[in-house]
Amino acid sequence: MSRIVADLGTMPAPKVLQIEKTPDVGDTTVFNGRFFLPIPDGSAVDVDINSYILPQDGGDLASDCAAALLARFPMYSHITYNFLLEAADVADLDLTATGPLGVITRAQTGRGVGPGAFGQAPCTTALLPSNPLAVPPRPGILVTDKIDIGPMTGGAGADEFLVWWHIHKFTTSDDVMSDFGGTAGQNDPAMKDLEELDQEPVGFQVYISNDDGATWVGPIGRIEPIDMTVFNTDLRLCFVNLGLTRIYIAAYAAMF
Repeated sequence: MSRIVADLGTMPAPKVLQIEKTPDVGDTTVFNGRFFLPIPDGSAVDVDINSYILPQDGGDLASDCAAALLARFPMYSHITYNFLLEAADVADLDLTATGPLGVITRAQTGRGVGPGAFGQAPCTTALLPSNPLAVPPRPGILVTDKIDIGPMTGGAGADEFLVWWHIHKFTTSDDVMSDFGGTAGQNDPAMKDLEELDQEPVGFQVYISNDDGATWVGPIGRIEPIDMTVFNTDLRLCFVNLGLTRIYIAAYAAMF
């Protein structure tokens, strides 16, 4: 896998810094002031001096990544995707939904709509860790808003899907500047480390519905065909974190 690394400080027109191989699972990279777009497994995306991330208008890099993913699976005709880059992407999440486990959303993300200021920092949408003190324990939950695939399918909908996602972790060290005690003379900035994850770790689950959440299928596998048996047009995905550490979602997509 590869990733496109961009400069967070140049938002809302982020500059592409480089394209690089995604490190191995468990490896960490200092990522202060940067964010990334994951290039889907086995997909080829051309990046040159004219490439851009925002605006998302069909010629952007997220669109290129999605098109490259769909090209890998010619048995599917359509793809819907979200790289969670800006406020409009957050608006495509349903922060009041409960999902298949009957637990209301427990996640962190930017603000997609008002009142008040709105905005989003890429790569920062996260499933909160499970709360083991609740009875029963409350996992991290994030549900997409309804995705109407009717217009893409001539109103017929779909009954078979293939879902892709990319997850990661962040760890941040403390900012320490001290002239006394055990930390005397220490002057260390806060460092934000990006950690690569297995994409199907224990405790992380994904569910899918094609009837606006009335029924759910899952947990489903990553890039594995899902047969819903009945054609419908109202797609939703639900991400669940049963573990005790925060999991960040960089992007997701569904082909049909």
